[in-house]
Amino acid sequence: MASGCLNRPEWQLRAACRGLPTNEWVREPGCEYPEEQRDICRACPVRRECLGFAMADQSIPGLWGGTDERERRRMRRPVAS
Repeated sequence: MASGCLNRPEWQLRAACRGLPTNEWVREPGCEYPEEQRDICRACPVRRECLGFAMADQSIPGLWGGTDERERRRMRRPVAS
């Protein structure tokens, strides 16, 4: 973990979105995220860690690892065999 009052994971220090306004990454439910933000996620060196972080906690809102809440809910659903 990185030092500081928020105890953020170390990988967040290398995130492509670091330093950008939070309101660009967390929107009201049902609002779409612009492709510009998803493009930043696609090129991010810690995309996998970011997605894993959001997948582990269903209460995390926003765009994480290039996915929004709805997309992560779909990813969590069991696959029918």
